Amino acid sequence: MNARLSRLFATRIDTVSDIAELEFEAGQIWTMTDDGYAGVSVLVTKVERHKTLGASVHVSIRGTLRTKGGSELEGVPHLPFTPEALAASNLDLIGYINDLPDDWEDMYEDWLSDAEMGEAGLFSLPVCEVLDTIMSKLAWL
Repeated sequence: MNARLSRLFATRIDTVSDIAELEFEAGQIWTMTDDGYAGVSVLVTKVERHKTLGASVHVSIRGTLRTKGGSELEGVPHLPFTPEALAASNLDLIGYINDLPDDWEDMYEDWLSDAEMGEAGLFSLPVCEVLDTIMSKLAWL
């Protein structure tokens, strides 16, 4: 079933917002198509317009991430992106969920507090580049 039909038959109520023009919505599950990230998915947890940062798409990375040195990280609960960065990422929409997990909310609240003080922002790079950076730092530990 294609993504439009899947969305049509999803059991949820969509609401109109000032960011309705974005292609990203909470509950979407995207899969990464970049080499090295097979089996890793990107769950959209929140889409909002921040008062100073503009449109933001918050995601949770699901799946095992590995460094070349053998270290592993079991996903990343929260990462904030610009919509343009996600659109430039090699992602394929694979489905929707109605009941979002809450394991990302604490990191989101920390980010939001820092963003309101001007100490945090949004990633403007594709997801794979952000993950490559995270995993390269992890390899040093």
